[in-house]
Amino acid sequence: MSAEKYTLSISLNVLESLGINLYSNVSAVLSEVVANSWDADAEEVRITLDSKRGEIIITDTGSGMTCQDINQKYLNVGYHRRLSEQSITPKGRHVFGRKGIGKLALFSIANLVEIHSVKENNGVLEKNGFIMNAYDIEEHIKRENGPDADKNKSSQYHPIDVDPQKIDIDNGTKIILRGLKKEIFNLETPLRQRLARRFSVIGEKQKFVVFVDDQQITLEDRNYLKKLEYLWLIGDENEVLKDCPGVKKSLKIDGTVDAIKGYKVTGWVGTFDEQKSIDEGSNTIVVLAWGKLIHEDILKDVKEGGVFTKYLIGELRADFLDFDDQPDIMTTGRQMVKEDEERFILLKKYFKDKVLSAVDSKWENWRKEGAVKKALQNVKINEWFGTLTPDKQKFAEKLFAKIESIPVSDPEDKKELYKHGIIAFETLALKDRLSTLDQIKSNEEFMVLQTLMGQIDSLEAILYLDIIRGRLEVLKKFAEIAVKEREKIVQKYLFNHLWLLDSSWERPTDNPRMEQSFKKEFAKVKLTEEEKRARIDIRYKTAAGKHIIIELKKYDVNVTASALMGQVQKYKTALLKCLKIVYGNNMPPYEIVCILGSPPNPAEDDESNQKALGVHNARYITYDNLIRNTLDAYDSYLQKEKEAERIREIIKDL
Repeated sequence: MSAEKYTLSISLNVLESLGINLYSNVSAVLSEVVANSWDADAEEVRITLDSKRGEIIITDTGSGMTCQDINQKYLNVGYHRRLSEQSITPKGRHVFGRKGIGKLALFSIANLVEIHSVKENNGVLEKNGFIMNAYDIEEHIKRENGPDADKNKSSQYHPIDVDPQKIDIDNGTKIILRGLKKEIFNLETPLRQRLARRFSVIGEKQKFVVFVDDQQITLEDRNYLKKLEYLWLIGDENEVLKDCPGVKKSLKIDGTVDAIKGYKVTGWVGTFDEQKSIDEGSNTIVVLAWGKLIHEDILKDVKEGGVFTKYLIGELRADFLDFDDQPDIMTTGRQMVKEDEERFILLKKYFKDKVLSAVDSKWENWRKEGAVKKALQNVKINEWFGTLTPDKQKFAEKLFAKIESIPVSDPEDKKELYKHGIIAFETLALKDRLSTLDQIKSNEEFMVLQTLMGQIDSLEAILYLDIIRGRLEVLKKFAEIAVKEREKIVQKYLFNHLWLLDSSWERPTDNPRMEQSFKKEFAKVKLTEEEKRARIDIRYKTAAGKHIIIELKKYDVNVTASALMGQVQKYKTALLKCLKIVYGNNMPPYEIVCILGSPPNPAEDDESNQKALGVHNARYITYDNLIRNTLDAYDSYLQKEKEAERIREIIKDL
């Protein structure tokens, strides 16, 4: 066969600009191949990603190419199909191709491009195939033109002929890409999703099905539609609504861009229910013409900072951007349109003035309704909301809407926002400044909310001061209780209020696993009858990361130091065994506290008795000292009341 059966005329500069450096990702390149299959009236396209062999194979059932077609059309860089042929295919499709440079995109991701094509020619199936090597093309052009040659001067390169007997398809075209420059491992699912996003013509309805690794691209690959909460239908669009089962409300927007020039759009924009529903790259509004993506994201081209824009996704189908009788609006990379082109400027103005303004006017109120329902599902928030006056409830509803609008995906982070938001709300309420919530309109203005959060520590300090005052009142009442009654009061109150023993032990908690182990082990502890009679109660608790055993003795019982030491050792043995079972060698801190009516005998050896107990992480405290020491501890805190009052004044003057 002739070595010059196929001829590609191209300059090195064109190859580098429109081929090797044209696209940056596999999805964009394969989109051009799929577009060519559409133009060829293919009803099926199959893409196979073979990461082990390092190959991508694309096969379609299109019209195929004769040898003449290959040379005059495919290998003719810059072949303008819409000027040379009809822009409508025999099956009634509007073609995507325009300048004939998309084929060079293959060299962006592969060094070797092999093409097989079969087409009926005068009643005979004509099979043709050829291989192009990007490295050989570059070297050929350099060698032919010499070191000082003009890079813009075209040179002829002859692809390698493929034996027709090795062509295994009966119709259409097959493309094999080897020497891949991009990683394709685990690309199957993302590729299906991106192709589904780049084309609105893929599907059974349009008789154009596309498979990636034998899995058909379907509505499931546009799964973001299921996550939409609100929807705006543009122009004559109605179909998409049936594919959005989660949509709560929808509105129509007029699709007229320029009535005089006849420019119209159809499509839709929607907002997600929450930030975590937005997959990477989905917060975009793509622009399509004739069903193919021509602009990646018009949302970033308009200067709109509203919070709602962070939840947006959509499609604008603007065929007027690609009318046959109008100049080509696309940039060289074929993934976006020229920013300064009049038609695109009109589209951007329409998108901002008509579409975004329509969304902005409804979204916040719709979200507020949904946010209130969502917030009040929380029992505690509902309880707090119920304590507010009707006027304050209206502001609380705005707060819920703001919190639900903050782009956070972690549920725990959302809980923290509610927690601190309520505190900030109460801070504003102190000075009747709840209208401040109306100021938060954009992401930047969320800094206002963050500023409010910065005041939480001050508010909590005041609230804690109130708690301390309340505790001191309790302690003063304890001090007034008759001596013999203190035992019963402490027994009733102490185990759930460990701050009486240590001000850092704020919230006593139970560890069910440890509690069960401790009960079993403690049942084995043998006490004398006298020891049993002297004891009122014993409990296991945890607080501030410490494991604590607390024993209450009768107020009027005198305990010897040796007997107390014996009991402590028994408790310690049982506790350590439990901790060993649960925590292994990572032994946590522990303490044993005995509350007595009076110091253990002999009282004159009190210092040595305390040291001996300390060896075992144990201590004792009398009922009287418990109250006195706690009063002293909180009294030192009250000495800082002047600083707390300063904070109070700051909040009052907000």
